[in-house]
Formats: sequence, C-alpha cells, structure tokens
Amino acid sequence: MAGHLAVTAKKNQHLPMLEKLERKFHRFAIPNPTSLLIAGQSIVYVMSFFDETLPSQLNLSPGLVMGGEVWRLFTFPLFPAASHPFMFLIFVWMTLFFGRSLETQWGHFRLNVYLLFGYVASLATAFFAGVDMGSTFLISSIFLAFATEFPDFEILLFFILPIKVKFLALLAWAVIFLSILFGEGIATRFAVILPLTHYIVFFGPGLYAQAKTRHRRVAYENRMERIEQAALHKCEVCGLTEHEDDEMMFRVCSKCKDGEEYCESHIRDHKHT
Repeated sequence: MAGHLAVTAKKNQHLPMLEKLERKFHRFAIPNPTSLLIAGQSIVYVMSFFDETLPSQLNLSPGLVMGGEVWRLFTFPLFPAASHPFMFLIFVWMTLFFGRSLETQWGHFRLNVYLLFGYVASLATAFFAGVDMGSTFLISSIFLAFATEFPDFEILLFFILPIKVKFLALLAWAVIFLSILFGEGIATRFAVILPLTHYIVFFGPGLYAQAKTRHRRVAYENRMERIEQAALHKCEVCGLTEHEDDEMMFRVCSKCKDGEEYCESHIRDHKHT
C-alpha cells in the first residue's frame, strides 16, 4: 500500500439516530470486530486443508437452514473470501487495514453497527432472493466504506501500479450496476443490491448532501463566471463592448436623460435621448 492515511475524528452527522444509539449502547461494542472476523476466517481456512468440505458446511444456504442446519445463520461470515493461499493473505492484510482504519475513524460502536447491518442484509438477501451467501458482500462493504472515507488513499495494484481506492470503488460500483441492469430475473438483481443496503443507509444521506453542496458550488461558480464575462461597457449606437476592443474608451453622455454610454466614435455623434 502507498499514500498517507489522514484519519480524522469525523463522524456521520447525517445519522442522528446512530448518535443516540451510540450514547446509550456504546459500552456493548466489541473492540476490533474486523480482527475477530478475519481470525475466524483464518482458522476456517487452515482447517480446510484437513477437511475440504468445511467451508461448504458454513455458508448460508436457505434450503439447508430450513432443513435444520441453523448454525449456518451464524457461521457464513467465517466463509473464507479467497481460496488461493497468496490471495487469501492479501485479502487478510487489506481487510485488516481497511477495518482498523474505519474503526479509528468511526470508533468501535459504529463499525459494530455497520458490520451488524451487513450481516442482517446478507441474511435478508439469502432468504428473499433464495441464494447461498458467504462473506464476500460483507467484506466488500468494508472496502466500499474505506474508499468512501479515504478516497484519495493509494494502494499498489499488483505491487507495482499506484492507484487511488476511489477508482477501484468506481469500478466495483460499475460491476454492481451492470449486474443489476443485466441480471437474469428479479432474484438475481435482489441478490446484488440487498447485501449493500447497509452501505446505502450509512453513506446515502451524506453522499446526497455532498452532491447538493457540489451542485450549489458549481452553480455559484458558473454564475460568477457569467458575471465576470458580462460587458461592463456597451455603446448604445454600435453595440461595441470592452470585450471586443479592450483599448476603447467609453463615456456617459450627460445630455441623455438615462445616462446612456457611448464609445469614443459616437460620444459626440449620436441622437440624445
């Protein structure tokens, strides 16, 4: 990874209910929840070398849950998000970094709530859309949250190419939107968007407010630019302005009752109003 991570005390001011919950229940927050999640996945990953069927016994499968395998409701976050050892190590390293950065930025409680909402969103997706769920969407939402909080942070793609995480996030959102637009059937589309509802709840109000502020700023800048470009002097006879001839001198005629302005060529050669 590369770049400087500017961690501030910023909190989501667009979720007042979350602030009330934090004041009341902050003592119940689990410290370092991302570390616990990754530790569980690492244990499952190591154990899978001795029992290859172990991961498949942990994922969230609605049919199997209804058949009595209720432990899947709680074990699917431990499903390893990568199978190749090298990719799994990269995944562990990056997820721990993203999670700890978010915890420093938000505090224990807010990260707990974010992950809890992601867990519930995954449950809803599995049963409403009828699909099996692992930990992929939950882990992806951690990355999207990090990219939203620290958009200019750079990572070394393939350990060579520095790239800001906001561009990787844009690529991820492009894939998500394409999956929603061209997915086969309602269930497939629900399976893509439902697991990310907690991200939308957390960041939607703030992103909307930022978009409104950006729109107002652009509108203001455009208005000021139009004012700067507007002609301050214009001859009432020929219509010449200072933009067309910056060396031309303009005068106000004292004999015209409305104080019309004329260029040097017409200040003495015009019909008084």
